[in-house]
Amino acid sequence: MKLIIAAIKPFKLEEVREALTAIGVRGMMVTEIKGFGSQSGHTEIYRGAEYAVNFVPKIKLEIVVATSMADEVVEAIARTAKTDKIGDGKIFVLDVDSAVRVRTGETDQDAI
Repeated sequence: MKLIIAAIKPFKLEEVREALTAIGVRGMMVTEIKGFGSQSGHTEIYRGAEYAVNFVPKIKLEIVVATSMADEVVEAIARTAKTDKIGDGKIFVLDVDSAVRVRTGETDQDAI
């Protein structure tokens, strides 16, 4: 099994969710986060004062899938989240040793 962690722009969430559902992803965890990378924030003016916004809002997706599906999921996220502008995000893929569905006690592949 693989854990796919993706940081994407917030307005792309629904489009990415639809693309993942279409290829058979049955669930994911979504978290609102803030971060910086190449985009490195920006400045805003509030009540006449300029201030730096060093962290930009992002959405973090966490998805556990069978190893055989991982490449397809990564490709779907990358294709759908892409805007060709700086700050489109990152995708990380990690190994998952085990999983347990709390309600039923199912483990590993059966739990996802």
